[in-house]
Amino acid sequence: MLRILTLLIALITLVSCGGDGATQVVTPSGVLAPTVITSGAPFESVLLKKRPDRFLVSKSCPPYLNYGLPSLEPVLLCRTAFAIGHSSKARIPLWVIERLSLSSLFGGVERSDNFRADPDLPMGQRAELSDYVGSGYDRGHMAPAGDMTWSNQAMTESFYLSNIAPQDSTLNRGAWVKLEEMIRTWVTERTELYVFTGPLLAVNDKLIGLSPVQVPYAFYKVIFDPQRSEAVAYVYPNAAPTRTDTTSYLVPLAQLELTADLGFLSTR
Repeated sequence: MLRILTLLIALITLVSCGGDGATQVVTPSGVLAPTVITSGAPFESVLLKKRPDRFLVSKSCPPYLNYGLPSLEPVLLCRTAFAIGHSSKARIPLWVIERLSLSSLFGGVERSDNFRADPDLPMGQRAELSDYVGSGYDRGHMAPAGDMTWSNQAMTESFYLSNIAPQDSTLNRGAWVKLEEMIRTWVTERTELYVFTGPLLAVNDKLIGLSPVQVPYAFYKVIFDPQRSEAVAYVYPNAAPTRTDTTSYLVPLAQLELTADLGFLSTR
């Protein structure tokens, strides 16, 4: 059964056709990547790559970078419950990495809803609260607040705008929440998971606010089980979902890496 990365669906302005008639998607690096989707089980075995030597210097945020450092370029922000690769140009995270375990679930800390600009980023290189006012977009978490109930500090940091991107409200409050909840259920079955979350960007994305902040055309999640060396990847267009089942948004990890111009899973 074919799975569609028509994810990169209604993104009419971002899609072009190659000479062979295959649908292709413009990646942030300007490379055209075919949106071919293959079938497979939700989790598939993966072989971890050795991290290039240039990735081993000056980048440390244990334990979140244990199994991946997707790119070197962003500003690295090491938080209590996750690591962020933040783009000073887009003013959103390019990737956020969490380590989820049984001990990180079922805490008693309540959601704070205290959104604020990240105090560790200078003005001009970060999003401001005013950028989202009247934009029509939700402030969408990359590392969800629902994963932070074990720590007051983690909950606070999850509402820094460095962990936020402009997200369609129907997606943010529906299908995206469903995916986050499904991942927490998997943690109870597998005991430990690493979750990579971020946006897919292109050169002609919409901008909001005076900063300004780039609006992604889609969002991804990569879930990795280190004990079984298995992974699964999803991409959701930044629009009201047309399907309710999560399997419609499954994508091959290798294809996602090409489209995002990132390398997700690796060892030191």
